[in-house]
Amino acid sequence: MTGRPRDPAVDEAIRRAAVELTEQHGYRGLSMEGIAALSGVSKQTVYRRYRSKGEVVLDALAGYATHHLPTPDTGSLRGDLTALLTATFEGQRGVIGTLNRALAAEALQDPAFADRLWERLIAVRREAVRELLARARERGEVDHPDDEFLLDLVYGPMWYRLLFGSDALTASQAAELARSVALVATTRPD
Repeated sequence: MTGRPRDPAVDEAIRRAAVELTEQHGYRGLSMEGIAALSGVSKQTVYRRYRSKGEVVLDALAGYATHHLPTPDTGSLRGDLTALLTATFEGQRGVIGTLNRALAAEALQDPAFADRLWERLIAVRREAVRELLARARERGEVDHPDDEFLLDLVYGPMWYRLLFGSDALTASQAAELARSVALVATTRPD
């Protein structure tokens, strides 16, 4: 016999509490106890769902990405990348950026967590760009044969700036990065 099904409202309350507490106290000030108290559930309820505060944050960010980050179809690779990167950079300038920096730090300390971060968040966002590249390739806009390289070009600068100067994550930087990636995508390497 199985237990009661999980209540999605409880999951959402836990995720919302983690984000709110991080906004108020930073990631270091986030605790499973604080998450439980703010979400109105017991610590046991939080621990039944998540192994650590990093897991709660990862779930919150994966949900944010699914609901707030577009996979645009503007008709051009440059337009698609500009729309995607503008929305992504905008999110990174607030608490979402703080949470991503915290997850990167956790991933450096815990290889198993790094694998979960890659699977649940990073690979999903890379897949969104892979979709944009596939459509652009069908339109004849992409000659570069290495999608992995292009994906790294899209996200590498964001992670660098996120970790070492998120003030540069502006709409104009997003547009310039989109222009640059689209230009590289049209050329075949020697």
